[in-house]
Amino acid sequence: MITSFTSQVVAELAPHVPPLPCCRAALLEGMQLTAAPDENDAGSELSTTRAVTARAALQTLHADHRPAHVERVRAPRRSRYRVVAGGKPEAAAGDGSCCARSRLRGAFLAGGAVSQPDAAPQLEILCASSAGAEWLCRDAVGLGVSAVALTRRGRPLLAVRSAEGVAALLSSIGAQTGRLRFEEGRVVRDLRSQVNRSLNSETANLRRTVAAAVLQARAIRRLSDDQERWQALPPALREAAVLRQRHPRDSLDRLAGRAGCSRSAMADRLRRLLVTADLDGGRGRR
Repeated sequence: MITSFTSQVVAELAPHVPPLPCCRAALLEGMQLTAAPDENDAGSELSTTRAVTARAALQTLHADHRPAHVERVRAPRRSRYRVVAGGKPEAAAGDGSCCARSRLRGAFLAGGAVSQPDAAPQLEILCASSAGAEWLCRDAVGLGVSAVALTRRGRPLLAVRSAEGVAALLSSIGAQTGRLRFEEGRVVRDLRSQVNRSLNSETANLRRTVAAAVLQARAIRRLSDDQERWQALPPALREAAVLRQRHPRDSLDRLAGRAGCSRSAMADRLRRLLVTADLDGGRGRR
């Protein structure tokens, strides 16, 4: 079964419960920032469509010795999971880097998505409000991640578009395996682009070479059909024409080697043949 890269990152993050009470509070806070308000979810600690996120929230609440349970709410399109908790948290979330990482981790667990490693880099976290997106953006920027808060189709979100930013955010939230897979895909993507550019360049060069050889063959036939013009050609040009006729598939370097001249000299002789046969499109006329 093929799973998405987002699902793999979520599965990597979910089992890890922050050791500090303030970071556990920040993790739940980040999850709540992505949940759209729903009157049916009143009184719940969290509402999410991801079962793995609900389990992670439950583990975090139990680590704080808070009674909690998960309720599955069936819906026509996609079931939701309500995490209902009692008691009070041991500590409030802080503004330090550890809490910022936990808050971003919780937000990604509940509403994050990242592109496949071999695709264009893109990481997004859907948020319930613009204030929540801006809060997460401040956390990400404070950790050295290039992120922006946007609104798309009326839904606020945190967006990271650069490869360096995606890799840095994955590391910041604790998805080290995810970052390694992302970097591996990045190398594959860059290598594929380099190979494609090289192939396109080689193909273009081959097309130009073939087109030039065809044009040279036409010029040589036109000149050889007119014996007066053929005999009037300088010996070096006649030699170049004969070599091109006998070796139509040879490159310019090989023709120059057969004639015992430089590559530029052979190119000039073939160009002069085109000019003499009036097949240069006027480029040889001054």
